[in-house]
Amino acid sequence: MKNRVALMMAAGFGLFAGAAAAHDFFLMPERFVGPNERPLIVHATSSSDFPALNVGSPRSRIAHVRAMIDGEAAAVAVEAQTGQSLRLAVTSATTGMAAVTLETIWGESNWRPDQVETYLDEHPFRAEDVAAVHSLLPEGAALQIRSRRLAKTLVCFQICSPTSSAPTGLEVELLPEFDAGQTSPMRFQLVRDGRPLAGHPVVVRFGQDQRREVLTDEEGRLRLPEEVTGPVMMVAATLDRPTETGGRFITNNASLTFEAAAGGAGSGR
Repeated sequence: MKNRVALMMAAGFGLFAGAAAAHDFFLMPERFVGPNERPLIVHATSSSDFPALNVGSPRSRIAHVRAMIDGEAAAVAVEAQTGQSLRLAVTSATTGMAAVTLETIWGESNWRPDQVETYLDEHPFRAEDVAAVHSLLPEGAALQIRSRRLAKTLVCFQICSPTSSAPTGLEVELLPEFDAGQTSPMRFQLVRDGRPLAGHPVVVRFGQDQRREVLTDEEGRLRLPEEVTGPVMMVAATLDRPTETGGRFITNNASLTFEAAAGGAGSGR
């Protein structure tokens, strides 16, 4: 059984090992702060070595990509796919913090009986959902999955005035919350269709190969310890039972990337 601890208990943050490394899908900007009215490149990639890029997602896998800043849409151009990433060029005439989101189309995969436990361990699913797989999956059967990726990153144009904490339209997402006077988020709420997900596992990656698995509180919230700085990725995943006998389990894999400043202070520019 994997060790889990609520991130609100920051003193114990470094004491628990996280889940097995997985190829997480995330958005990684070339820089988190750039000038307005000039393209800021954001890479869509799958990697087990955050923040390093690894495998680029093909254009055909994209369902929706958008960017919002201060309630207004920013321009997003899908550029070339490389071996390590799919490049997105985000441009805004407005200054401030933007939320860039990418949703993939649904995909299907099959996991052999000897791969099932590895798959379940690599993703931060709730313990009760993992138990449902064990209960419903016939012995010796392959695990059939229908899944999609829901990625979000926070970038700044010229200044890092806090972005809205409202949902962006992804089914599952982590919403940033800002303490007064801070330009880097310290608190987050995990929601599904706008409703909090309480007691839900979230993987946090930061620093040099640091990976921890934590639990949200009763309001779906968690707080980042003040000592965590630099690029951070949070990952959450839902696992739903098949809608029909013999059907596929359904997963949403959500990620959020951002740059954490000491105590959430940031530079504001």
